[in-house]
Amino acid sequence: MKPQDLAPAPENAVIGLDAGAAVRDSAFGRRAYKLARLTGLGLPVPPGVALSFDCVRSLAEGGPMPALPLDFADGRLFALRASPERRAWGGASAILNIGLNAANLPGVARRIGETGALALMCRFIQDYAVAVAGLDPERFEALAHAPDAGRLDPDGLRGLVAAKRALYAEETGAPFPEDPMDQIEAAARAIARSWNGASARILRESRGAPPDAGLGIIVQDHALGGGDGSGDGGGPTGAGQFQAVDSRTGAPALTVTFNPPNGAPDALPTATRDTLARCARTAALGLGEAFRFDFALVGGHLTILDAVPVKRNARGSVRIAVDLANIGAITRDEALLRVDPRNLIEHLHPQIDPAAARDVFATGLGASPGAATGRLVLTSEAAQAAAAQGEATILLRVETTPEDIRGMHAARGVLTIRGGMTSHAAVIARGLGLPCVVGAGDLRLDPAAGAVTTPDGRTLREGALITIDGTRGEVMVGAPAMIAAELGGAFSEILEWADAVRDMGVRANADTPAEARMARDFRVDGIGLCRTEHMFFDEARITVTPSRPVSRSCTASLPWATPMKRSKI
Repeated sequence: MKPQDLAPAPENAVIGLDAGAAVRDSAFGRRAYKLARLTGLGLPVPPGVALSFDCVRSLAEGGPMPALPLDFADGRLFALRASPERRAWGGASAILNIGLNAANLPGVARRIGETGALALMCRFIQDYAVAVAGLDPERFEALAHAPDAGRLDPDGLRGLVAAKRALYAEETGAPFPEDPMDQIEAAARAIARSWNGASARILRESRGAPPDAGLGIIVQDHALGGGDGSGDGGGPTGAGQFQAVDSRTGAPALTVTFNPPNGAPDALPTATRDTLARCARTAALGLGEAFRFDFALVGGHLTILDAVPVKRNARGSVRIAVDLANIGAITRDEALLRVDPRNLIEHLHPQIDPAAARDVFATGLGASPGAATGRLVLTSEAAQAAAAQGEATILLRVETTPEDIRGMHAARGVLTIRGGMTSHAAVIARGLGLPCVVGAGDLRLDPAAGAVTTPDGRTLREGALITIDGTRGEVMVGAPAMIAAELGGAFSEILEWADAVRDMGVRANADTPAEARMARDFRVDGIGLCRTEHMFFDEARITVTPSRPVSRSCTASLPWATPMKRSKI
């Protein structure tokens, strides 16, 4: 059966990106929905059309290609992009410069120069051959490295174009397609078939997609760049990314990456930055989200190619949700639902800066959140002695026991080789608010030598500077940059909103006056559990007279510490 003999394409198979709310993500995919919404908000999105899930499914099965209202005049080119219902489900990579052929090459040359147009043709033949025809990219790469084939002057590029055309014909048994609609149809079918491939299906199902998940395809004007960088209009040309908030903190901050084709340093005009900032605010107000934009600048003319939610860490997610609510983009209830309760924990404890390098030497279970840096100690006595001298420590034990409680009080963090989330170390550390990693079973402890051996063969002795991340369960060498705890600002505001709508009382576990004051600062409804014996652990309430000076015996085993003066007892 020939494709033309099959049933006609589904109704509403093709819809313009200017159709607004009619472009539903459940029928055309998330990317198409987003671009349609941005178009409706007046952002400079290139015009295009979206093919529905049903249409793409039909193409994969050999059904007919629907008619597309496209104009190929004056070197106009197109890009094909996959549009799954959820972006995380994947999809084929974009296929660019569709429509490029010998007939419109002069029109492209008028826009980006002859050299740029020929170089674009070289790339397009190879990209099409690999992505659409499924040919081996290495054979095409080899042509570019042949003698005289890769010259960047027009004559050398013409020879390379001819060589790639000949290789395509040799491999496929057919000449390289010149008809733009034939190129678009073949590219659309290739994207459709790849979505139904076994590996693609397994990958998206592992990401939570249903087996029959649909895929849409966007056919959109492709902004031409390249060449000498001048583009249409004589203004700057290039591509980049832009976002208006800091991914680490969620605070307003303009971040722009701009790459002109000639490799010059960032030369994005101030006026373009201002336009991008307005686009970011418009999109946030219209769609209730902070976006990172992919954009192109051609001859000074800005186009928005895509918009994806800004990547953010736990702190950033809280600040972004609060700021969106405060500008009226979302309601306070929506802001509350967008914040994972676990993200609030990061505000309560110091955390490692996401931009900091991590030299991880062990991993375990993140038993108590937060991060801490200190000198490695192997006994509770050593932790107490170091604390007496103002030295921060990380207490490493095979597993802790009640006898280690004073050492845990003295240390900045706790690391154990054995144990789980309900082990003694985990429970006590959470009660004390100490960062804790348990179950780092790959470490080999040698108490006699005062050292620990890491899985990669390194030996760390007592006094080595290490850092633990009780949120992620990682242990690392050195002292990476930290972000301090933050209890005000967006954190305080989101708690106030939650307090206003909650229907459940909250009482605290508080065993000391200091813990009771902290609970009151968090505006709990009262104290639910108070274990009064813990107040006797305070040094001012109970002391033990040692048979020998603790300071002298402990500091002798800590090579980085200076001996303490012995006090008279």
